[in-house]
Amino acid sequence: MQLMENWKAQDRYCYTVSRVVAVVGGRWGYNFVITRHSSAFVDLTSSCCSSPRCAARGGSATVSTIVLADPSLDLAGIRASLSALQQTIDQTEALRELRSDHEVLRHEGLATRRRAEDLDHQLADAANAASPYVLFCQRKYEVAHHQLESTRTELAEGLNALQERLDNSRELEACRLRYPDLQLHYNVAVSELQDRISTLEEQVAAASFFGVIVPLETAHRIAVLESQLAQSHSDLQVARDRQSSLASELHESATSHKTAQADVDRLEAAIECKTCRFRTLRDNYERRLKVADTTIATHSTELNRLQDRVSTLDRDLQQASHRVRAAVSQRDQAKAERIGIRDYYPYSFVCVVLIRILCHRGSCLSGSIY
Repeated sequence: MQLMENWKAQDRYCYTVSRVVAVVGGRWGYNFVITRHSSAFVDLTSSCCSSPRCAARGGSATVSTIVLADPSLDLAGIRASLSALQQTIDQTEALRELRSDHEVLRHEGLATRRRAEDLDHQLADAANAASPYVLFCQRKYEVAHHQLESTRTELAEGLNALQERLDNSRELEACRLRYPDLQLHYNVAVSELQDRISTLEEQVAAASFFGVIVPLETAHRIAVLESQLAQSHSDLQVARDRQSSLASELHESATSHKTAQADVDRLEAAIECKTCRFRTLRDNYERRLKVADTTIATHSTELNRLQDRVSTLDRDLQQASHRVRAAVSQRDQAKAERIGIRDYYPYSFVCVVLIRILCHRGSCLSGSIY
């Protein structure tokens, strides 16, 4: 305080602090103007040393001092106003940061939405482009499946016919195996009959030559034997006819068997060829469908990721909007409080600034003295 009084006495000027209301950047503020005029407010005693330094060097000069009364200031209100001002500044900076973050998030959300829309369009275009090929593959698959079913039906019919022919061939083989025995028995019976016939003919010829009267019983027996001989001839003819028919049937069966075997081989070759072709087509279709499924799954995963990103950005955007609203409300509240404090303490801030200026000048003077 002594240094400030010395400084005031040395300067011989009065300082007037004026508060000017200014509008800067759409905001209200106060500018403080300090003016100096030549009206002296301190009278010093006449001395050869008019400055404090001269007084300090001489050591005998006395400087009159004026006791300044402490201004009645509400320090708590000033501190509250300063803290409110600092809080308002912090909130303004936070609001700017939130606005910049909000703008960045909004741009990212818009870019992500555009990317998701592009992926949706690409996925729809890929599905539209692949639909004709899928229909073509489906049609080819149905045709190949129908041909396979018809070939399987023909193969089943051929196998049934072959089984019937095989059954007939077994019967013919059994007949062929029994035929030599029947032929042997038939030849034995025929030879016996021929021997008996020849014997009887010789007896009849001898009896006729000698005029022997054949008894009725013998004649009856001869007639029976002749009828048996005719029956044996007819049986022999029937057996020969049956043998020839069996031989022809056996030949036809063998020929049919060969033909059926050739048909079966041809059908098996055709089935094998069609099966290989069908397997190749199926493998190609499955591979292409796997590629299409993989592409669709990749696009779906990317789309889900982008949708999650969009939802996250929307959530962050909503949170940033809430924070911005809260910061704006706090700023408005702080502004209202600051306006109320300024209205209540109109000259407190001016006094604080003046005191700080005086203290600063006093510290400078004390530093220059010492």
